[in-house]
Amino acid sequence: MNILDCGYANFGKNNDPEICSHVEPALMVELIVSKNNCTQTRFELRDAPYTRLCTNKTILTINGQFPGPTIYATKGETVIVDVYNRAHDNITIHWHGVKMPRYPWSDGPEYVTQCPIRPGKKFSQKIVLSDEEGTLWWHAHSEWSRATVHGALIIHPEKKNDYPFPNPHAEVPIMLGEWWNSDVEEVMNEFMESEGDPSVSDAFLINGQPGDLYRCSRSVMNNIMFFSIANHTITVVGSDGSYTKHLKSDIIAISPGQTIDFLLEANQKPDHYYMASRVYASAGNYDNTTTTAIIESIRGVCGNDFPSDPPLTFNYTADFIPRDLWRPENGTDVVVLDYNSTVELVFQGTNAVAGVDHPMHLHGYSFYVVGWGYGNFDKDKDTLNYNLVDPPLMGLLQFQEMVGQQSDSR
Repeated sequence: MNILDCGYANFGKNNDPEICSHVEPALMVELIVSKNNCTQTRFELRDAPYTRLCTNKTILTINGQFPGPTIYATKGETVIVDVYNRAHDNITIHWHGVKMPRYPWSDGPEYVTQCPIRPGKKFSQKIVLSDEEGTLWWHAHSEWSRATVHGALIIHPEKKNDYPFPNPHAEVPIMLGEWWNSDVEEVMNEFMESEGDPSVSDAFLINGQPGDLYRCSRSVMNNIMFFSIANHTITVVGSDGSYTKHLKSDIIAISPGQTIDFLLEANQKPDHYYMASRVYASAGNYDNTTTTAIIESIRGVCGNDFPSDPPLTFNYTADFIPRDLWRPENGTDVVVLDYNSTVELVFQGTNAVAGVDHPMHLHGYSFYVVGWGYGNFDKDKDTLNYNLVDPPLMGLLQFQEMVGQQSDSR
């Protein structure tokens, strides 16, 4: 099925087809035989205590996690999920957006394609991936248990990093959800009995957290949600497991059950930025709150201007050092080294504030200690006394008060 266009009011068969997109329609359904490569994972349904909005309650979880674990797979792969029901409710898991060609028996809708997994039982669900690529999600398909039993399903391309856009530096799933302080099954039962609207949720969630705009601090069930990141523009590149034309925007709207892939370029100054989501509603009773989370921008935080020598030269081991020299300057520069290069490091002790003994260690490396001495390091004289014949190979060096020591780290 190809979705060609959409619009408002009544469809006009004589006029509306003229404005349809016939060039690159959004591909929605196409059956392709899956491949034979297969991975396996374990889901254990169990009750777990959680606290949100100062309310403690027990919720259904997978592996005790809320949201549940993210499944990573490759396009065309078959994934086996062994589901163990350690809770007190029937359960099935639905792989939302997976086409499951010629194998609907693990698709999840209880009493439709499969029987529910009863408490104390185990069932292996087979996820047959075909042409899906990008972000989808999985969720429980038994009444309202999906409110807490859900997670992301991320499908990578067959060839590593073969994306129709620049290779991203990181990949972060964002799950929008809802939280009721009361039991969600009770909310559902009241809704069914009243034949009206369900009780308004107490909070919206981003990755299981309500954010700091709620007092006391989607798998969203039935609401369209706006989502935005402060001071940033995002580029939508995919939806529901398929790539789309690129669309830049500072805000997106996402429907219940929908997934969207977007690129975020960390092009603002390093800082902490809010992401926020709130409901879209034109009428009726709805949760009018906003959920937030914080994204830390770190792009460009490290420069490569780390000095080879101290930027300020003074008598480091003098008996008295002026207070103006006690405070070091903060920085985030680094030295980029070539692989397998030989580097000389000189650790210079100082008498600033008060000299102390302290060990020095380079994570992941051992080094040869080629010399040591007292006072200030003199590169013209001290290097003449280096032991380059049989220096000890060490992983930690005890640095003594007011001592300059030399080492050669490989």
